[in-house]
Amino acid sequence: MAIAFYIFLATFVSGIAVLINPIRLRAEVLGFVRPQSSLGNIHGEGLKIISNTVQCEDLHHHLPSGLLFAGCQGHAAERYFWFPPGKPEFRDHKAAAKSQGGIFVIDPKTFTSERLVLDGFSGPFITHGIDLYSSPNDPDTVYIFAINHLPNPDYYDTSPPVKSAPKARSQIEIFEHTIGTSTAKFLRSVRDPLIRTPNDLYATSSTSFYVTNDHHYREGLMRVIEEVGWQSVAAWSDIVHVSLGSLSATSDPTADVNATVAISKLHNPNGFGHGSNESDILIVQAAGGVLLRAKTFDPDPAGKMLEIVEGIQLPSTLDNPTYYHDAYASAPGAHDDASGYVLAGLARAHELAANGEDPAALDPVMVWLVQATKGLAAREKKWDHKLVFQDDGKTIRSASAAVLIGIDPKENEGKKQAWLFVTGFLSDAMVASKIDL
Repeated sequence: MAIAFYIFLATFVSGIAVLINPIRLRAEVLGFVRPQSSLGNIHGEGLKIISNTVQCEDLHHHLPSGLLFAGCQGHAAERYFWFPPGKPEFRDHKAAAKSQGGIFVIDPKTFTSERLVLDGFSGPFITHGIDLYSSPNDPDTVYIFAINHLPNPDYYDTSPPVKSAPKARSQIEIFEHTIGTSTAKFLRSVRDPLIRTPNDLYATSSTSFYVTNDHHYREGLMRVIEEVGWQSVAAWSDIVHVSLGSLSATSDPTADVNATVAISKLHNPNGFGHGSNESDILIVQAAGGVLLRAKTFDPDPAGKMLEIVEGIQLPSTLDNPTYYHDAYASAPGAHDDASGYVLAGLARAHELAANGEDPAALDPVMVWLVQATKGLAAREKKWDHKLVFQDDGKTIRSASAAVLIGIDPKENEGKKQAWLFVTGFLSDAMVASKIDL
């Protein structure tokens, strides 16, 4: 009897631990245990606010040109009327139909931005994730892939309305830009039934890309459960691979589109990023605070399927990941190599839903640098993370992407530093500051 009792007690305690530990982690990641008063600013040096960068949700460093590209809104009010990924918020589809987001180019040397003229593109543009592709043979030509969250005319504009139709009909817009010009030529739109709740993109050529579906459920109670859950209990979404038969302009966004599910059973796959090499594909489980390192599935002859290599847990929610290549290290992996994954997120993510309609609310931010632990063999690889930027929400509200651009120590009094650019989907402007590496 005593043995049976102790077996029962051990099983019960183990079961409670299995439940409590994930809940404790969720409380930390979502910011319940991180009071606003504890969030002191960590701004580095020489903080700059970059004008004409309103609510830029995603940010990418085009290495051949050294320029930054972002998908931004034209006016701050537009996100509060309509932004399906956020709450989701479907308050005013008529206002959404007038939204004029765009593609912006930021010069990291002058800290100025320029809005590209989108030749041939008309209609609303509700920006979200973007990605860039340049051929090694033609680095000055940039293909820009951008998500556009349009209201669905099947829901709003039919009589009687099709109530079973989703309220948003999101699609991907593709542009072609030449470095040094002020324009981007609109090529085509892309839409497919498998692209349901697109968040971010990973371009592999001018005619192929991956796209994350950040949720399985578009709205309602199950979407809330999906956000507060974790991989073991809410792995309901997926990532889609898209191949295009043509980039020629077409009035039908579904024409010449071949879409397949590249990986399924993921919790909240959100941001996409290019890692240390072509085999290092970065996926962020936003609400879970997890950076996934992935690669193409070796047995797949088409090279479309993805498999997860490992997951790296961080203490906050995360968004779009980027990778910093330290060009000033004495050697790759050396003691002075500051290369690593750069991840922006929310310090108190649990307040985002309530704050989504309030332009005056604060959504404090955190930016992490994740680096391989020094002194370990490749097979023993472990990861260290450090907080390199923090704001209480008063200078920058929300953080959805961050990029590091190194500073040559020879031109910086020997200091090992970089400029950190941080942007957010609810921020009035992008910021930049010089940080120690």
